[in-house]
Amino acid sequence: MRTQKSEAQRIRVQKRRWYILRSWADMRRLFSLLWPHASPHKHLLFVGGLLSAFLIALRLAQPWPLKMVIDSLSKSKPLIPWLHLDWMTAIIVMSLLYLVVSILAALAEYWQLILLSGIGNKILFSFRTQLFRHTLAQSISFHDKRDIGELVTRIVSDTARLRRGINGILVRSFQVFFTFLASIGVVLWLDWRIAIILGVCGSLALFAMGKTGRRILRAARRNRRREGQLAAIVAEDAHGIRELQTFRPQQLADERFERRNVKSLKEEQKVRRLGAGLMFRMEILLTFIVCLALAFGAIGVNAGSFSLGSLVLVVHYIVGLYGPFRRFAAQAAQSGRTMACADRLVKVMETVPAVQNAPNARQAVAVEGTISFENVSYKSSKIIRSGRKWLLDDVSFQIKPGERVAVIGSNGAGKSSLLRLLLRLDETQTGRIAIDGSDIREYTIESIRGHFSVVFQHGIFFTLTVAENMTLGNPNATPDQVKETARRCGINEWIESLKKGYDTPVRRQGNLFSGGEKQKIAIARAMLRNGQIWLLDEPTQSLDSASSEGLTKLLLEATHGRTTLWITHDHAIIDYCDRVLVMHEGKVAFFGTTDDFGRWSKRGLQDHEKSGDIHNPLPSIGAA
Repeated sequence: MRTQKSEAQRIRVQKRRWYILRSWADMRRLFSLLWPHASPHKHLLFVGGLLSAFLIALRLAQPWPLKMVIDSLSKSKPLIPWLHLDWMTAIIVMSLLYLVVSILAALAEYWQLILLSGIGNKILFSFRTQLFRHTLAQSISFHDKRDIGELVTRIVSDTARLRRGINGILVRSFQVFFTFLASIGVVLWLDWRIAIILGVCGSLALFAMGKTGRRILRAARRNRRREGQLAAIVAEDAHGIRELQTFRPQQLADERFERRNVKSLKEEQKVRRLGAGLMFRMEILLTFIVCLALAFGAIGVNAGSFSLGSLVLVVHYIVGLYGPFRRFAAQAAQSGRTMACADRLVKVMETVPAVQNAPNARQAVAVEGTISFENVSYKSSKIIRSGRKWLLDDVSFQIKPGERVAVIGSNGAGKSSLLRLLLRLDETQTGRIAIDGSDIREYTIESIRGHFSVVFQHGIFFTLTVAENMTLGNPNATPDQVKETARRCGINEWIESLKKGYDTPVRRQGNLFSGGEKQKIAIARAMLRNGQIWLLDEPTQSLDSASSEGLTKLLLEATHGRTTLWITHDHAIIDYCDRVLVMHEGKVAFFGTTDDFGRWSKRGLQDHEKSGDIHNPLPSIGAA
């Protein structure tokens, strides 16, 4: 039994040590992330530190006029003997001195709060900007693994909580700690016994804050995870509100939200209980210190070794610690939430983007449009993996400049993955992709993407004006160029009929526009980009036949003489293409001319699978 108890105790000690080490490591990681944003304000931080030191000195000096008055009354001696003032004048001088010190302390605290809180806000807002940019720079695989609501919670909510915590640390924590040490120093000069009492009890209070703070941190971490999951469910249900109202009109509430909300409530209540318990223990300890100080001070006064003014001074210091210690206890409780948020933010910031510029990357000044896939394999994320591990498996083909290639295949065959890798939205696991014979990783990401014009199946619109959405890929386009492109797309009259014309704000993802109108704006965006390589991901899939026919004609005109990969399920597009690329389960099933495709397709995909030539097209077809 003793062995079991000692083993359990040893495990608890190891866990506590590990947790303390982890907390220090988390603090260092957070400091290393925030310091680049704080370093521009280091001179103001120094001024804030001087203000804090000045404030501590003023708070310590504030009760001394009161001590001197009480000592003068109790000992029946002149209040300020070296100035030879009458008693009433001396009282006025002490009162004015107390007033001046109090006003100076109030001003120092005001400016300290303004300065340090302002610096904390600037640091965190700068950090939030970097966090947002860093998140947007992550690969598509990174975003596939995470819910939008989770990322929104981290970027908006977690940084707001971290800002409050950092401001509390800058303004309160250090000041309370050094005020406590300074108070012990002054009391030690007056009476060493009371100083020991104050030091021991105050240290116990700080220890209790630290221990409870660790428990709050654990609970807060769990609660932040719950809130992130809640945000993900809210974002998902808000996005699918049409389906929810259609299929579940009698039960719109999501059971998942209710379950996770209850769990979040339990964790939040636990954090509140721990914080309230910490405040209660602080009250008891501080009251205990006051009682002991009064007892020992009264004994000293009675014995003549301690003046009545000194006793009042000591009690004033201890009672004066009530407010700072209460705020410090509240800050300790808040620090748990702060570090829980910081932990989540640090993990995002320490995630290195999978797609980055190589150290020696060069600008892609001009491209002819030759595209080569050489034994390219691309693995799906474990989180989103449903069946096939490799989205692309040993894919090889070459497209000549100016060729228009139809990419066909069943859903999940790997068609969209080709475009994803070409745009360097993600990286290949093996093989290489080359443009004009050079690996695309030899170019900077910005420059190589600048040579692509892309039209997706569902265009995304931002809360910008119509013109700004059109010039998303070419912000330097002139108003005349925008209007001419809109005219070519057949939307200039419609745009000019809007209330503010091209300056009309696009709201709600462009849902006020029809599908055809949105796609025409998306095509205009691609035309203004004027890329040498066009990537079309089923741009007419969701449109009616009349709209589809018109947009197809527009796209054929726009892509004339440009290297084009046109993903489509419409085999009529094949007649307008130079070559056909057939994808099947991540592999190239066929690549060749449209005439060869007609002969190849007559056998049927299943016959090719049985004969074993599906991944080895005919020699006359396979070479570009």
